[in-house]
Amino acid sequence: MGDVGQMNIGTMPLEQLSMMREQMQEENKFLVQSYQNLTLAAKRFGDSREALKAVTPEVVGQPVMVPMTSSLYVKGTLASAEKVLIDVGTGYYVEKSLEAADEYMKRKVEYLGENMQRLEANIVEKRKGLEAVTTVMQMKAQQQQAAAAKA
Repeated sequence: MGDVGQMNIGTMPLEQLSMMREQMQEENKFLVQSYQNLTLAAKRFGDSREALKAVTPEVVGQPVMVPMTSSLYVKGTLASAEKVLIDVGTGYYVEKSLEAADEYMKRKVEYLGENMQRLEANIVEKRKGLEAVTTVMQMKAQQQQAAAAKA
């Protein structure tokens, strides 16, 4: 029954299968967490693109709430409707035109979406492997119980 990677799991002892299953569960958990992190990042970039639409000449000089984090906002005043500062990571900010900032956010959302698709395919593959190991473990456990009942 089934190969996971290059190993024939049908010939492995139950204890080794159990350890393999635990490792695969941890890997799957990590991949799912990574997928969730990418989803959140893509949402933040999408939200940032939406926020750019509110930057118009009419709001220059008007009081605004500036997001410092996802839950912390401070009062501010919009100084310009032509350029914005964008966070490019690790504490670096770059001044860009609205169009360039929107294009940057769009590219980021697309890039994250592509990574999410690859990661999702990897998660599906890992789950199939995990199911195969679990099935073989159940079969071996039943065989051991049947052998013990005969003895």
